[in-house]
Amino acid sequence: MRKIGQGDKSEVYMLTDGRILKLFFPHHASLADVEAHLSRLLERAGVHAPRVDEMVEVNGRPGIVFGNLREGQTVSRAVRRRPWRIQGAARQLAELHAAVHECSAPELPSQRERMGDQIRASSGLSAEAQDLALEALRDLPDGEAVCHNDVHMLNMIVYPGGAMIIDWVLATRGNPLADVATAVLQLRFGEQPQRLAARWSLEAGRALFQRAYVRRYLELRTCPTEELARWELPVAVALAARREGRMLWQLLRRVHELVDGELARRDGWSRTGPSGVDRR
Repeated sequence: MRKIGQGDKSEVYMLTDGRILKLFFPHHASLADVEAHLSRLLERAGVHAPRVDEMVEVNGRPGIVFGNLREGQTVSRAVRRRPWRIQGAARQLAELHAAVHECSAPELPSQRERMGDQIRASSGLSAEAQDLALEALRDLPDGEAVCHNDVHMLNMIVYPGGAMIIDWVLATRGNPLADVATAVLQLRFGEQPQRLAARWSLEAGRALFQRAYVRRYLELRTCPTEELARWELPVAVALAARREGRMLWQLLRRVHELVDGELARRDGWSRTGPSGVDRR
């Protein structure tokens, strides 16, 4: 077998028969059964996602052999090599994501429950920010759509003639807009190179990709942009519970901005009625 990739939790190999093996590191071994179970649920739901052929063990490490996943490259690497295709790649991601949200799998974990747990577990945030995020989550509609909850430029593989969203270990049933809001934040934020010119180029590319992704998604699944915006606070707080480094710092800063805006809005509402008449 030939190694073709590596992440934080696993290595990826091409087997001699052309299938793809995802081999987990020992300290993430428990994720193998979790991902395999979720992949089978997604297959039954009709989601275009990696399909489990078999479970294996290599040198004491658990692995999953996927039968329909082809060798390719992440969309992040693809657009670095061909930056003129960045908007087309963003639209392709939106189309894949929108198709996911047409599927449902009642057996998947609850997105709302998981987000609530993550919000309560978020560190570096005030109790006020957590309370506002939980309040916003309670007021937002639930859903039954399949949601990936970790869409970003490293979790989409492109190959000749197609593409696929990978790494479904966080899949839930829930509201598609929460999934989109998570993707937007992850497409917007991230690490930066040291060189200033490269940093500017990366940030401009991220902004362009994110805008093209959102625009195409909303063309396919129409909804008011303000409804998507309402998800940003609870999603940002929940996402902060599982991110680190520069992205965590960016998320915390964004949460503070959203909390300040919400408190200012409430203060303005308390001083005036719906007609704008001052109550003081």
